[in-house]
Amino acid sequence: MAVDFFAAQDKARSNTKLLVLLFSLAVFCLLVLTNVLLLVTLGFMEPEHYQLLLNPQHPDWLSHLPWSMMGWVSLAVFVVIAAVVSIKQVELSQGGQVVAKALGGSRLDHAVADAKQRQLLNVVEEMAIASGVPVPPVYLLPESSINAFAAGYSPADAVIGITQGSLNLLNRDELQGVIAHEFSHILNGDMRMNIRLIALLHGIEFIGHAGYFLLRSGSRRTAVVLSSSKSKDNGGGILGLALGLMVLGYLGTFFGSLIKAAVSRQREFLADASAVQFTRNPTGIAGALKAIGGAHSGSKVKNPNADEMSHLFFGEAISRWSSLFATHPPLKERIKRIDPSWAGIFPTEAELMRQSTAPSSEHQSTTNQHQQAGADIAATLLAALPPLLLHSSRHAASAPALCCACLVQPEHLAKQWNLIKSQGHAGLLQDVDKLYDEVSKLAPRQKLQLVQLAIPGLKQLSKQQFEDFQQLCQALSQTDGEEDLLEWTLLNWLQHCVGSQFDSMLLHKQDKASDLSAIKPAVLALLAVCAIQAEHQELQQQAWQAGLDKVGMDANTTKPVVNFEQLKQHLPELMHSTPQLKKQVWLMLKATVRADELVNEQEDMLLRALALLLEVPVSPDEFTH
Repeated sequence: MAVDFFAAQDKARSNTKLLVLLFSLAVFCLLVLTNVLLLVTLGFMEPEHYQLLLNPQHPDWLSHLPWSMMGWVSLAVFVVIAAVVSIKQVELSQGGQVVAKALGGSRLDHAVADAKQRQLLNVVEEMAIASGVPVPPVYLLPESSINAFAAGYSPADAVIGITQGSLNLLNRDELQGVIAHEFSHILNGDMRMNIRLIALLHGIEFIGHAGYFLLRSGSRRTAVVLSSSKSKDNGGGILGLALGLMVLGYLGTFFGSLIKAAVSRQREFLADASAVQFTRNPTGIAGALKAIGGAHSGSKVKNPNADEMSHLFFGEAISRWSSLFATHPPLKERIKRIDPSWAGIFPTEAELMRQSTAPSSEHQSTTNQHQQAGADIAATLLAALPPLLLHSSRHAASAPALCCACLVQPEHLAKQWNLIKSQGHAGLLQDVDKLYDEVSKLAPRQKLQLVQLAIPGLKQLSKQQFEDFQQLCQALSQTDGEEDLLEWTLLNWLQHCVGSQFDSMLLHKQDKASDLSAIKPAVLALLAVCAIQAEHQELQQQAWQAGLDKVGMDANTTKPVVNFEQLKQHLPELMHSTPQLKKQVWLMLKATVRADELVNEQEDMLLRALALLLEVPVSPDEFTH
C-alpha cells in the first residue's frame, strides 16, 4: 500500500501525547480557577485578603494565600476529574460497540437487511479483505444526515457506524469512499486516541455538570449550613458557587473543543487521501463530500451524545459558532484537495436521491492504470467463494459451523464428527456436514478469508456460547496431536477478535515495547518459524540470514527451535509493540520469506496469518508483485 500506515500510527501516538499535554494544561487551569471560585464564594479568606488576592504584585501576596485549603481543594478537584475519567474509560472498555450504541446505532445483520443495507455490508467486507483486518460489525444510526464513524481500540474490536441518510443519498461508489475513509482511521491508529479523547474531555467538562446539578438540587438548608460554617455574610455563596462552576464548565467545554480541534483536523486529510488509495476512485469520496454540501441535513447528527463524540465522524457532526473549534477541515477545502477541478456547486437533494440508485461507475486509475485497487481485488476474491459458504459466513447462526468445517480433516473425519456431535449444540453437526464438501475444495487462504467474514456473526455469540465453541475448535485442531498453520491461526484469531469482546484485557489499548532489544526472544522466535517454511534446509538458512540482516542482528545469532504453540506465548509482546517497531519486524518477515525470491503457499499463508494477529495492514496482492 502506498500509504505508510506504520508512520500514520506513529503520528497518532504523537497526537496522543499532545492530547495528554493539552488535557494536563486544561486541568491545571481549572484547578486554579476552581480555587479562586471557592475562596471568593464560600468565604475561605478574610475580607482584608480579597484586595490582596487581586494584587499579585504585593510583597505579602504569596504568604497570605490559604495554601493548605487550596491544596485540599486542588486534590479534591483532581481526584474527582480522575474518577470521572476512569469511570468513563471503564464504560468505554468494550470498545467500538459501546460508542455505536451510545449514538443510537442498531446492528445490521445480513439476514434481515434490505437491499441498500446489504450493499453497505458488502462494501465493508470488501474493504476488510482489501486491508487485511477483521470484518467489523456495522451499526446504522437513525439520522437523516450523511455521516459515518469508526470506533474501537484496535481493528479487533472496531465497528463502523453510518447514518440512514448516507444509505438514502449516496450511491455505491460514494458509500465505498466513505467506508474507505473510515477504514483508514482504523489502520492509521486514530481510533484509540479518539476513545481516550472522549474519556479525558468528559472529565474536564464534569465540573460544569456538577455546577448545573448543584444549582438545581441546592436547598436553603445546604446554603445555610455552608454559609454559617464558613462565612460571616455569605448567604448567596452556594448560588455563586453553582453559577461559578457552571461558568467553569463552559470553560471546560471551551478547552475540550480546542483540544479536539488541535488533534483531529489534519487526520481527515490523511484519511481522505487513504480512501482514494484504497479505491483508486477519487470521485467516490469527493461525491460523498459534495453530497454533504447539498443535503438538507448536511452531516449534522442530532443524537445528544454527538457533541462529545463529534471528532469520530466523517463530517462535522455538530454546528460550531466558530471554525476555530471545528474538528474537521472546511468541506470545500477537503473536496478541492481530491477534485481540484470542482466548480464549487453542490448537488440538490433531489439530484442526490436520483443518483443514489445509479449503477457504480467503471473507474480507471489515472495514476496507475495497470494496477487494480485493493477493494476491486477483494471483490474479485469474494466473488470466487462458493455462494453457500459466503452466505454462511455472513450469518450468526451458521458462522460457527463454517469455522468448524474449516478445521475438519478428511483423514480424521469420523473422530471429528463425533467431537462436533458430542461437544456442539443441537444441529451443529448437520450444519457442518452441509458445508464440509464445499469447504474441503478451498485453498487455506480462502478458508482464512471466510473466517475474516465470519467475525461479525461470531461476535453475536454469548460469552458461554463462545467459550463452548472455542473449546470445540481446540479439540478439533488437536485431533491429530498437533496444530497446523490454519488451525493455529484460526484459534488465535478467534481469541484475539472475538474473545476480546468478553475480556477487555485482550484488547490492544497501549503500546509497550519500542525497541527491538526489548522483545528480542519474541522476534527471533517469529523469525525462526518463518524461516523454516522454506522448502529445504539450505533455503531455510538463507531465509534466516536475510531476516537477521534486515534488522541488523549478528549473523551468528543462534536460531531457536520453535513451534507454533511456543510462538503463541510471544504474540502478546509482539502485538503490543509500537508502530515503528512493528514495521521493523514486518520488513524482517518479508525479507525472510522473499530470500529465495519466491513466496510459496505456506509462506504466503503464514505472513497473512501474522498480519492479522499483529494488526499489520496487508493488501490482497501484497506478495504477488
